[in-house]
Amino acid sequence: MVLTLPKAAASIAFRAAWLVLGLGGAACTGSRPAPPAVPLKPLRPATLDQVVAAYDAYCKGTTTVSASGDVDVRDRRTGKGRTLGVRLVATRGGKLYLKGSVAVITAIEVVSDGERFWFQVPSRKTVWTGPATAEAREAGSEDAPYEALRPSDVTSALLPEPLAPAAGETLLLEGDREAFTVTLAASVEGRGLARRRVALDRETLHPVRLRQYDAHGDIDTDVSLTWTAGQTSAVEIRRPVQGYEAAFRFDKLERNVPAPERAFVPRTPPGYSVVEVR
Repeated sequence: MVLTLPKAAASIAFRAAWLVLGLGGAACTGSRPAPPAVPLKPLRPATLDQVVAAYDAYCKGTTTVSASGDVDVRDRRTGKGRTLGVRLVATRGGKLYLKGSVAVITAIEVVSDGERFWFQVPSRKTVWTGPATAEAREAGSEDAPYEALRPSDVTSALLPEPLAPAAGETLLLEGDREAFTVTLAASVEGRGLARRRVALDRETLHPVRLRQYDAHGDIDTDVSLTWTAGQTSAVEIRRPVQGYEAAFRFDKLERNVPAPERAFVPRTPPGYSVVEVR
């Protein structure tokens, strides 16, 4: 087919336009500015022994914690949640007194002497009691998963134990720009399971993450710590297998203050049912 002059000119113009656009696009692509340089400060160096020493010093340097603020208890499986005002005292050895309130009315009261716990829910006129490492599975209400507050989780998050590898256990160090992480693992002939893992802020060496694993290597508890002006301002405790979470936000937190022993003595009001947790 022979193009007439007007059609031939239009075709040439169309191809020329595409050529210009293509070259222009290539030029734009080629001249796109590079992203601005981000200055990276030098990484703080530390050996495994130094990181472990910093963590152990943090653990051994605190014998009691007294705090007040709020706590959110959540059950991710059911969508239940409740915010409570909270006042607590904890000491090393697993001792705990915790009172949670809604509009100045006591919603829960938890006591642990390190061997056993007593979990009191006034609205249900019931006290659940059992070994300190157990949990009050039936303590929640229709909209409040109080069972998310396992006493041993609270004390181990606020007063963790030093890393002390036993026979057959080893410590492993890894680091990135934000943190050093140390894993305590049980190992036999080059194979094993993680027992605990702690992460320390690389710059301050403050603990920011604490994990404990069960006998199968699954995460039992996962704790995040937030620091403000050199003090712990928030602690979030997660039990991912069960879906429970307890997130504390502290208005005030004091360490190594006197803790009266009477705070860790259970008080069961008259007329309350007592349920043994097995």
